[in-house]
Parts: sequence; C-alpha cells; structure tokens
Amino acid sequence: MPRAAILAFDGCYASSLGGFADILQVANSHLRRQQGASAAFFEWRFVSLSGDEVAASNGLQLQTLKVGARDHYDLVFIPSLHYAGHRKFDQFLEGQSAACAWLVSQWRRGAWLAANCTGTFILAQTGLLNDRIATTTWWLERQFRLRFPRVDLQMRPVLTEVERLLCAGASASYLLQAIRVVERFCGPAIASQCAKSMLIDVSQTSQTPYLPLLADVAHTDALVHRAQHWLQKNMSGPTRISDLAAELAVSERTLIRRFNAVLDQSPLTYLQNLRIDSARALLEASDLGVDQIAMQVGYTDASSFSRLFRERIGLSPGAYRSRYQSVEAGM
Repeated sequence: MPRAAILAFDGCYASSLGGFADILQVANSHLRRQQGASAAFFEWRFVSLSGDEVAASNGLQLQTLKVGARDHYDLVFIPSLHYAGHRKFDQFLEGQSAACAWLVSQWRRGAWLAANCTGTFILAQTGLLNDRIATTTWWLERQFRLRFPRVDLQMRPVLTEVERLLCAGASASYLLQAIRVVERFCGPAIASQCAKSMLIDVSQTSQTPYLPLLADVAHTDALVHRAQHWLQKNMSGPTRISDLAAELAVSERTLIRRFNAVLDQSPLTYLQNLRIDSARALLEASDLGVDQIAMQVGYTDASSFSRLFRERIGLSPGAYRSRYQSVEAGM
C-alpha cells in the first residue's frame, strides 16, 4: 500500500494540492476494478510542519496532520504555491529549513519526492537537486538558475525524473506528474486508464511550444534598448546586423558584445526569436497561410522559415496551428 504525504503550505494552490490526491483516488478506483479488494491502494494524508489549518491561495482552508520524525512515506508531493514576487518568495524559501530537512530524511529512507511548478524551488532548496536534472515553471527559469546554479535545469521537458526526484513545470503539469507517479507505483496499464478516464493528454511531454523565445529581461543599457526597438520595427524587412550597427553608429563587435552581456544572446538570435514569436501569434490568431506568415515576419523562403520554426518550437508551423489556434480564428 503506497503511502503518500501531500505537503501543504499557506499560499499553495488548492488545485495542485487536491488535484494530485484526486488522481490517486481515481487510480484506486481502477485498481479496485482490476485487482479487487486485495490491491495495493494508495493512501494519502495532507500534512504540514505545524499540523495547523492551512490556507490555500484562493482562501480554501484545509486541515492537516503534523509531520513526525518517525513517519515514513513512499511518496511526498510538494504542490505549487502562489508567487507573490521575488523578494517575498525568497523570504518564504529561507524559512523552509525544517521542511527541507524533513524532505531529505524521507528521501534518504526511500521515498519519492515530487514537486510541481513553484514547489520545485522547495525541492531545490533541500540541495537534493544539486548536480541532477530538474525542470520548473518557465516564467521563473531565470530566478531558479540564479538561486540554484548547481541544478542542471532543463526547460524543454514537462517532467524530469532522476533518483526518485520528480519535477514538473507550470502548475497544471501536476496532472501529468500524478499519472507518472501512478505508473511508477501501479504500472502503465493503470496509469493509462487514469489518464483516459480523466482526459489527461500524456503525449504533451515538452514545454517548448509554450515557452516564449523572448524573455522579458529588464535592463538599463540604452544602446541595447535602441537596438531592440529598431529590430522590432524592421523585423519584416531584409534586416542585416551590419545595418543595425550602422544605424546605432557602433561596430558590429560592440553591438554583439553588449547584446550578449545584457540579453545573453546575439542580435541575430534575438531577431530570429522575435520573428518566430510573431509567427506563433499569427498562427494562433489568424487564418493566413504559412507562406504568408513567413513573408510577414521577414522570411522570403517558407521552407527555411518552417525548418527554423521546428528547430525552435519542436513542432512544424502546421502542427503548432492545429494544437494552439484559437476557436475564433478557426471559424
């Protein structure tokens, strides 16, 4: 009988907290039908460090049990938490030394640790992810890398799994994460039945189609700001980096050096990402053909555009449109 602890914190998302348990409950239903009353059913508890009532980010109150030093679980789930800003989140993490110590003790006794979205920061705070692969929510990638430089952060996969440490991306990925847990404890047949009965698309294994290629990086470099604005304005034309350097009255070498220092990418990469992100928006919101979209974002050769799109996004333009085009655009 796999014993699971769902570790609750004030400010956690109720959907992540309760939804994970819901999938375990569905797994139990399939186990009962397939294997009868003697099956190894999941058993779970909502726990916290204090054992007090926990308030989810939406105001829902949840009764919890206090974790004990002698407790042993087969699985501990760390849900996603509401992000109230860089400073407040860092302060929250600094206050989790007791939770981290308990998580480490559970892992050393053989438990799986599964963390979702912002909950991956708590798992990383334990030090267990050092020199191991992990993933996190895409919009906090930069903060994660700065805080945990020893973690081998991979942003393409929705899930990462290494040595009983299971990380998932943005909040709703707990659905895929829970199905993976069911598979590890109950086998692929029960996991597949759970996914089908709950309409969970387990084929979505990559975060890449959701990731913006242009990170919103705040900086004070006036030259780079001017370069960004010029590239945005001239994106659809036959843009050359030499033209941009001439417009700004600097050498290409200086321009490239300043771009790399501020945005961690070259002006050419920035331009390509700008064009691909613009193409994504057109694929989602219009019925323009791929050739037309390629022209609008600055590519005269549609095949070259399609090849670059697939390299950056992981899908062809047509496949991307089929998956993400809005209903209104398709009407």
